[in-house]
Amino acid sequence: MGVNKKGMGIGRYFRGGALALGLLLSACQVFAPGSQSGAASPSGFASYVYPGGLFTLSMPTDWVVNDVSDAAAVHVEFSPPGSPHPQLAVFVVSLGEEPDDFETTVDEFVRLFYDQDGGVYRAVSRDMQPDGSLRVSGVLESPGGTTQHNDFLQQSGPYFVALRATLPSDLTSLRTLNRVLNTFSFEPEAPWVRSAQGLDAVVGQGAVGFSNLNTWTDTSGSFSVAGQIYNNATTPLEFVRVTAQLYDANSLPLAEQGDFIAADVVEPGEFSPFEVVFLDGLPPETARYELRASARYADFAAETFYSPTNFVVEDSADFDANGLLVISGQVTNNGGEAASLVKVIVTVFGPEQEVIGTDTTLVEAQSLAPGETSTFRVQFAELGGMADTYLSTVQASLVP
Repeated sequence: MGVNKKGMGIGRYFRGGALALGLLLSACQVFAPGSQSGAASPSGFASYVYPGGLFTLSMPTDWVVNDVSDAAAVHVEFSPPGSPHPQLAVFVVSLGEEPDDFETTVDEFVRLFYDQDGGVYRAVSRDMQPDGSLRVSGVLESPGGTTQHNDFLQQSGPYFVALRATLPSDLTSLRTLNRVLNTFSFEPEAPWVRSAQGLDAVVGQGAVGFSNLNTWTDTSGSFSVAGQIYNNATTPLEFVRVTAQLYDANSLPLAEQGDFIAADVVEPGEFSPFEVVFLDGLPPETARYELRASARYADFAAETFYSPTNFVVEDSADFDANGLLVISGQVTNNGGEAASLVKVIVTVFGPEQEVIGTDTTLVEAQSLAPGETSTFRVQFAELGGMADTYLSTVQASLVP
């Protein structure tokens, strides 16, 4: 059910802090039709259906979806592979029983998305389209560079609907984006579906993101979804859990699996690996998967957390007699406190920086006093691709 509060425009939604709690972030990858490995066909298109059928569109099968919706607004971002920013986003909010006039709502939308974070937005034009939407064109100059935007805005029933398009520089990508835009369909009678579920998802909008995603099926038939989460918040996160859901071409759920990441605490700006394993394998009818991350601002774990900055790692990688990758080395406590449960988190990357394996092990010593050193060894029985680089990070707890 949509949020339906009297006289509540989109600017008041956000200034009122309605998006501060209960957020569950997600990413989505669409598989090529009939694919068993999860590898996507760059030339193919597949349908994306928002839960409940609120909107649908077709997009390239290798695009990634990041759903930052919550109870107050639907907000789903679509990005080409490797793109640091979304190329298209769908934003939907309920206008309530007595909404502001449309022009006022459009002005609030522009202020919300473009008049923040030190950027300078220059309006170019506002043009009505044959389908009744308003195209708002503009240029945003920000510390990250200059981007051109075409946003298509309309009121549909009680909802304000926005298609936010960032224009790519090359003609091929522009044609692809235009094709995606022309497939968009909105159903104002569809039920509003919250993305937030559970009281443990208490991080703010955009706090958790996904990167370096990869999928594979191992020799035993298990299907893995791996990658990295990253902390976009200004405070540490704890209890980060990643959940993967598999869907068929009609967006019907097929299977779900989740797991907590190995890192106890993820500091602001840091990355941490994850791997979610479906032991029963990938159902043949799978068309796409979605990832959701829940977390909370660090409280409990932060009290005893001993951060990676307190350790020096010396490691090396080699292949053993059986051809298995082995990463080993030693860890030195370079901080001023005694550490216990010292664990090494190893991430292995492929040629495109996709995560092809991750594992965690404790160092041999049960505790490390300041200046002490201990060894570790991690052996990978199987990887989801060809190993190119790796990263070893260390975390620990303070000795009680």
